[in-house]
Amino acid sequence: MTIAIISMIRDAWGGSEELWAVMAEKAIENNHKVIHLSYKFTPLHPKMQVLIAKGLITYSRPSFKPSSNTPFLQLAEKAIFFVKKRMNNSFTKVFNHNPDIVLYNGTCYSIAEEHILLKHLNKAKCRFFILGHFNNETGLGLTPGLIQTISQAYHTSEKVFFIAQRSIQNAKRHLAANIPNALVVRNPVNIDSIEIIPYPSSEKSQFAMVGNLRIVHKGQDIALEVLSSNKWKQRNWHLNIYGSGEDEAHLKRLVDFFRLNDNVTFHGRVNNIREVWKTNHVLLMPSHMEGMPLAVVEAMICGRPVVVTDVGGNTEWIEEAQQGFIAEAPTVHSFGNAMERLWDEKNNWESIGKSAHEKAMKLYDPEPGKTLLNLITA
Repeated sequence: MTIAIISMIRDAWGGSEELWAVMAEKAIENNHKVIHLSYKFTPLHPKMQVLIAKGLITYSRPSFKPSSNTPFLQLAEKAIFFVKKRMNNSFTKVFNHNPDIVLYNGTCYSIAEEHILLKHLNKAKCRFFILGHFNNETGLGLTPGLIQTISQAYHTSEKVFFIAQRSIQNAKRHLAANIPNALVVRNPVNIDSIEIIPYPSSEKSQFAMVGNLRIVHKGQDIALEVLSSNKWKQRNWHLNIYGSGEDEAHLKRLVDFFRLNDNVTFHGRVNNIREVWKTNHVLLMPSHMEGMPLAVVEAMICGRPVVVTDVGGNTEWIEEAQQGFIAEAPTVHSFGNAMERLWDEKNNWESIGKSAHEKAMKLYDPEPGKTLLNLITA
């Protein structure tokens, strides 16, 4: 069987790549032919290199990210990108393999931008599936035309996979339609053991934010502003930020602006998540939008309480004061209140972390790649 995966993620790698990757690895092990189309990145991410070594066939398409702040130069870059896009025949190369299955991997609504893919699907005789990792609460930017395109794509797809039930509910509201072929699947976790990690004994409270440093998505600036208040500056804590991304420089400027230099450390990307939770007490995740963030699931499995916003699937995994604390909205006021509730329960953090571990063990999928492969090949 030939399986084609079309990914719209515009970074070399991220949480949204993990599920298709473990599915592709499982498919190759089962002697399926697997093709992957992504935007062009150099150098290739190590996980992509491993998949290619195992037999993944890859193609790339041009990606547009302006390198200049000058409007004229940006216009020139767009013109060059448009020419490259018109000349690129990557979709033709993919469909020349006559795939039996096409899996589109993106956000819940990015399929609306994939006009070339949708044209090929209209001509091809293959099964089609959509894997949508997240949407926001408001449906911002969804025009009537986009809603129609998304609805048609969902109707054409055999299954539309979501990462959280909340994302399905959001999509129904945004599209004003039922999605009878919707199904929740789980992301894999990037840890080599699911055992709970002994709770750190340090007197200073160690908070962690783990993830892509992109404020419009992860909202790290909200946590920084909360922690800049006078009452927090009088408390004994330290914030460790793990990850990299387009807003790293701005976040460092904010740390300086809020006079938090002695309280915040940037660690960059980390490969061993369990090492992070050997020294940190609590995960802070002030996101504006999510599916079901891997960082939350991994922290819970390791036995750590979490402070999150009420977006995506967070409330499907976390009950207030049981496994963590939930801010009603991604705002400084709401997240600050959740942080206060956390601080009030400081003596119970370890027991809350144990409850988080127990809840995560009930919900996570130990073999998500196998699950997804079975769903699309059944």
